[in-house]
Amino acid sequence: MKKNVIQKMFAAVLVGAMAMGTLAGCGSDAGTSSGSETEGSSAASSQPAEGSSEASSSEAEVAGIDGFVPFEEKVTLNIPVYQRATPNGAADAGDNYWTQWIQTNFGDKYNIEVNFKDWVIPRGEENSMYAQWASVQKLPTVCFEYDYPDLTLYQSEGYLQEYDVDWFKQIAPTYWAAMEENGLDEFTKINGENVLLIGTRPYGQTNYQFVTFYRKDWVEAAGYDSYPTDPDELLKLYAKIDELGLAQGGHLLGGTRIEGNGVDQNYAYREYPQDKELWATTGDYDVPALSTEAQKKFLQWQNKLYNLGYIDPEYNTKTADYAISDFVAGKCFTYSCYSTNNIAALDQFYEANPDAHLGIVVNPGPTTYSDGSSPAFRPNGIFGQYIGFSATATEDEMKAFAMYLEWMSQPDVLFTLQWGEEGVNFNYDDNGNPVSIPADQQPADKVTGHNSNVDMWCLVAATASLGDVDKDIQAITPLGYPDSDQFFKDIKANYEGQLACYEAGMASPDCSFTVSIAANDEYKTVLYDLYAELRDKIVTGSEADFEKNYEDASKQYLDAGYQAIIDEKKAAYEAGNYVEQASQFFK
Repeated sequence: MKKNVIQKMFAAVLVGAMAMGTLAGCGSDAGTSSGSETEGSSAASSQPAEGSSEASSSEAEVAGIDGFVPFEEKVTLNIPVYQRATPNGAADAGDNYWTQWIQTNFGDKYNIEVNFKDWVIPRGEENSMYAQWASVQKLPTVCFEYDYPDLTLYQSEGYLQEYDVDWFKQIAPTYWAAMEENGLDEFTKINGENVLLIGTRPYGQTNYQFVTFYRKDWVEAAGYDSYPTDPDELLKLYAKIDELGLAQGGHLLGGTRIEGNGVDQNYAYREYPQDKELWATTGDYDVPALSTEAQKKFLQWQNKLYNLGYIDPEYNTKTADYAISDFVAGKCFTYSCYSTNNIAALDQFYEANPDAHLGIVVNPGPTTYSDGSSPAFRPNGIFGQYIGFSATATEDEMKAFAMYLEWMSQPDVLFTLQWGEEGVNFNYDDNGNPVSIPADQQPADKVTGHNSNVDMWCLVAATASLGDVDKDIQAITPLGYPDSDQFFKDIKANYEGQLACYEAGMASPDCSFTVSIAANDEYKTVLYDLYAELRDKIVTGSEADFEKNYEDASKQYLDAGYQAIIDEKKAAYEAGNYVEQASQFFK
């Protein structure tokens, strides 16, 4: 296993320090206090090692937040935070009202400086930023990512250090209990080392929060009562929309350039139940699976749409912003995004198209379409944020972060971070459920960050939940629009269709290997760029040349590193170094 100098320098010191700081057993159940509102409810909870800055061991024997006491000497907690694409004038991701709220309600209480501002990471640049910090042996307290392969990279490069489970459970029993309840405690090891903490992800069998809006008025004008999901019927619908000139001179499916991981997912074109080895070696979304039969069918569909004139011929020059502008301008039939109570693109759309009507595409549930494809999809899975203590984090810094996770896991704290303040960031509806106030109507100095501060509380949960699916769907339903009632019905139906697909084995999670895949780390960045180039040649080529173009591109892609990834994954699979999945997904 590859290790760099960072881990070698710190491993011996930290293992010894952690051993001295560990208490036997978990202690009493925690969570009886209400977090930031409770007097004396934050402190260090593991037994102090010699020379530690913590209070007496008698105080430390209480598990969880009731056992927290302030550090005697200030501890700096360095936490990364994502910088998303935000409008001009938006709050700084690392220094805003909510980072200051965390400092006041957590940091000041426990003599901890919570530092976000020096660790802002542009979303999508996590790997390069962590590598840059590691090169100067100055990583933040923790490294985290949504994608499991990235954490295996960090572990194999020596960015992470092991932690003692009993030590963590003593400090953060509420957080650990959530991991256990969701089965996440089984996935803490990479290459045999206990390095991961994992946030939860409610409704992980689906991804219903991501929606595709479509022009319902166009569908009706074309003579359809509802959006057809079968590809053959879709082609007939597209032809009628094109014939009627409803796209106002645009290309009705628009299109933007392909870049990074997660693109061109082929789940709808796989054979179900899946071949397990094929799933393990080529079935994840981290690197596009060019050379597989499923990817071939997906790209053949794209090639057909392109040659019919439905995809913008200049799509590979357009950024994601064009997806909004084309939809608002009435040039594009659909627009996809994560759903929330307030969506800026919908504000713009209805202002520009006051007589228009929208619907949301609904998964019909398990079925096979006329062309052999299906409504199968990639579920979110049970995993939220993958978190690892960095190799440069000291014992006190690790303890402060464990305290931070436990504090944020308290219901009142998590609710406040997710929703903000009543009358400022949200209001309660007639049923007593919170409803977000549009960002442009919130006070500028208190506005919540991207997706209601998700980049802060994602460490605990990937999505907010009120504990009831109807309430949770209502909490993300776009409100105040002409079609809001329809949106709720569509999102609920889409959730039910996706759940039925999952239960039928048509929506399997990706394979999670318990060892790092070195070839994946070595070649994926090169393959991202190469895939974008090759898929453009395939998609924009003639239908007559499709077979040859796909075959030539596949050979080039395999030779550039994808075959090496497949071979290494196969070896790991055959050795049993992966997480077992439910049997209904496989042959």
